[in-house]
Amino acid sequence: MSNPLAISGGKPVRNTETDPWISWPQTTSEEWESKIEPLLKQVYLSGNEGSGGTMIKRLGEQYAQYSGTNYALFMPHGTDSISAALAGALDLDGFSDGGEVIVPNYTFVATASAVLERRCTVVFVDISPETFTIDPEAVEAAIGPETRAILPVHLGGHPADMGALQEIARRHQLAIIEDCAQAHAAEYQTKKVGALSDVGAFSFQASKNLTSGEGGMVTTNDKDIHDRVCAFMNVGRAPGGARWEYPRLGWNYRPSEYLAAILLVRLELLETQTDLRNRNATYLSNALDAIDGITPPKLAPWVTKHGYHLYCLKYNPEGFGGKSRQAFVDALSAEGIPCSIGYRSPLSEEPGMAYVAEKYPHLIRSLPSPNAASVCEQSVWLFQNLLLGSESDMDQIIEAIAKIHQAWG
Repeated sequence: MSNPLAISGGKPVRNTETDPWISWPQTTSEEWESKIEPLLKQVYLSGNEGSGGTMIKRLGEQYAQYSGTNYALFMPHGTDSISAALAGALDLDGFSDGGEVIVPNYTFVATASAVLERRCTVVFVDISPETFTIDPEAVEAAIGPETRAILPVHLGGHPADMGALQEIARRHQLAIIEDCAQAHAAEYQTKKVGALSDVGAFSFQASKNLTSGEGGMVTTNDKDIHDRVCAFMNVGRAPGGARWEYPRLGWNYRPSEYLAAILLVRLELLETQTDLRNRNATYLSNALDAIDGITPPKLAPWVTKHGYHLYCLKYNPEGFGGKSRQAFVDALSAEGIPCSIGYRSPLSEEPGMAYVAEKYPHLIRSLPSPNAASVCEQSVWLFQNLLLGSESDMDQIIEAIAKIHQAWG
């Protein structure tokens, strides 16, 4: 073989020791000195590192303006944000049966665990094989007398079919809670995710396209939902209420002023970074579409901006001489292109969920999910930091995949 694969002892397309990929989060001494350090110093000297500070309020106002919503409430984590969004939208106190919430069977565990934490029943349904997001027809088929809400996930940054879901929700009088954890800056028909439903939940965990290491956000246009979320995360207090008055029961999910300060700086870069990810993803897809056995991500007509937290392609062994998906991922990684197979099974089949379903069968209802199972067998993920590279970086991804195809095809 004239150009042996790196996994077989050949030279990799990219030597990541001498030429590493862009790290995440992106940090520079200049940004620290000119923007972040002054804000952190301001918090430190103010003596208000949590309640009573100004950074959390500023971040909420700016994120609401950015997302096109009336309200945005900063939270400690993305999972907390989903729990708070559910509590706000469904007026849940966490002590009584909250009813059924329909979720996609291809998602991170927090989507479902937050539902269970609020004492709701999880109803797992199938996804679209093209977008990897919840299938509206599967949602419709799952609705029963106990159904109270739909929880779509904008998986990888691709907005779900919100028009169809909104129509279903109207007919059945259901709430919609958006899981936007992977979809910062994504748009459905020019409107930002998190503003397309009763309430949205975001994550700022370390891998996310907007990050403070940990953190989350709840967005809504509904004042009642906003007030209930405030009580949920601030020990039951009403917005602007007295410190020692608790009109509702709540918990302490108050975040840090320091994290809000970091996010204020990074929010300024989000739109530019997202546009770059979209340009690079388009460039990749145009090239990879010509390689037999590779199906690049497909954008639905309603997507006016993809979040591209993940670049989710599908792998067909028939185009690569019958080599398994795991063999492809190992070979691509050896060529210096970090990648993953992603979720290994539908979430309902993961051991933790299977345990809950067996021990507490009233808390989980799983409908057939052949598309989710198929995607779990075919998907290959490239991560968002790769899409912040140059066109020559994208060429190396293309070259590495083409090299493997030539060796195996």
